[in-house]
Amino acid sequence: MLLPAALMIITLVVAHVRSFLAWRTRTRGRPLPPGPRPWPIIGNLFDLPRFKPWHKCLDFTEKYGSVVYLQVLGKPIILVGDPDVANELLNRRSANTADRPRNPVVELSGQDVNFAVIPYGEWWRRHRRAFWHHFNPGVISRYLPIQREGAHKFLASVLASPYGMKTNIYFTFQSVILKIVYGIDVVDAGDSRLAIASAALECISRATPGHFAVELFPFLRHVPAWFPGAGFQRELAMSKAANYRLKNDLFDEVKVALDRGEHRPCVAADILVKAQESTLSFDEEEVMKQVCAVAVEGSADTTGHTLEAFCLAMALYPNVQKKAQAELDEVVGPDRLPDHTDSDALVYVNAIVKESLRWHVVLPQGNPHRTIEDDELNGYFIPGGTTIMANVWGFLHDPLAYENPFDFCPERFIKDGEINSNVRDPADFMFGFGRRICPGRHLAIPSLFINIASLLHVFDISLPLDDNGHPISIEYRESHGLTRSSLIDIAISSTF
Repeated sequence: MLLPAALMIITLVVAHVRSFLAWRTRTRGRPLPPGPRPWPIIGNLFDLPRFKPWHKCLDFTEKYGSVVYLQVLGKPIILVGDPDVANELLNRRSANTADRPRNPVVELSGQDVNFAVIPYGEWWRRHRRAFWHHFNPGVISRYLPIQREGAHKFLASVLASPYGMKTNIYFTFQSVILKIVYGIDVVDAGDSRLAIASAALECISRATPGHFAVELFPFLRHVPAWFPGAGFQRELAMSKAANYRLKNDLFDEVKVALDRGEHRPCVAADILVKAQESTLSFDEEEVMKQVCAVAVEGSADTTGHTLEAFCLAMALYPNVQKKAQAELDEVVGPDRLPDHTDSDALVYVNAIVKESLRWHVVLPQGNPHRTIEDDELNGYFIPGGTTIMANVWGFLHDPLAYENPFDFCPERFIKDGEINSNVRDPADFMFGFGRRICPGRHLAIPSLFINIASLLHVFDISLPLDDNGHPISIEYRESHGLTRSSLIDIAISSTF
């Protein structure tokens, strides 16, 4: 009986030694970055809170430095707490860090064809090229009239329903992107096409990292929906259905319209008209459908969150609002509404756009990246397959870069009457990094500008009043995932 036991012990010792030597060879003696001590098996599972983890990441950075290593259930994770390190890893070394972590939620929710989250490779490149063709800086000007028209409709909706700001904001942004991508004129909130887009966008908000346990325990994907605690299966199945409808129904509607001889000036129609010259393969049509769907998913919700936070900021910082309105009165005057062509002259309004992006970070930790091969950074070993998370919220609330970072202060971006290029631009971090940077960013900034400028030129935004006419105190709060501000009630009144 002793011999088999001895053989087992020897086998385990040999296996451990071989594993140790293989690791030494792979790392060449380089240490992993510092970080909290992991527990056996679970690693640092309980070191990262599920709610607002970017605050804890800031604590880790202060304790361990700009690069923090964690291991969760055997999976390596690096937290980046310094923008220069993020620039080095995610921009300069993008060829090795452009991958995405494998996440069962992506497949279960029908996002496995979304090029924003699929693995880096040829399939991703095909999607990216197709998207860039329709949303690069050279073609954005064709969409500006649609944005301007949408801003005017937004003003009308605010005038008609000043206490429904959230509804007005998301109706506006979703309507505009549906017009750009599918040529759809959304008349009211009851439009079924708007419901399709809204359902898919709500799924995106729910499927943020850390929301579902199946992300940490992939084996749960095989648990049937009827099993106790497996309600996520039903929720993700609903998400999959919503994403399928967004990808197919609206694209097919444009297809049917073209067959009837009705040409809609939109991205989907441009794709289909060019495709008539040569028959699209199934794969090519899937790419085109997904490019259109991603344009809707990637722009309507995130820009809406930023405008929502802007409205809250104007109620909390009335002096900022007054300065912007004075600039608008001088540049635009009382007889017309702002236009994109006013942008260069509206320096303070542009600073407000930047401060809105900085003050309220929609994706506080950005989208996670993944290393493809082993790497080294400042003498530390970075294993291939490591998830990299940049603390974008921390970058944009760094008191060394932004004095009093929790205050809404557009002046921080202005020097001698112009935008100060020496101040860290929030857009450099808000839209991602390297080869995975958001290709729709060139559409987002002018959209925010025209809506913010138009709203400020026509309306005053203030704190809500109680029954006695006294201002009600409100505060800014963050939520998890795609963060929303606490825009519950604000008062809107016309300036004319």
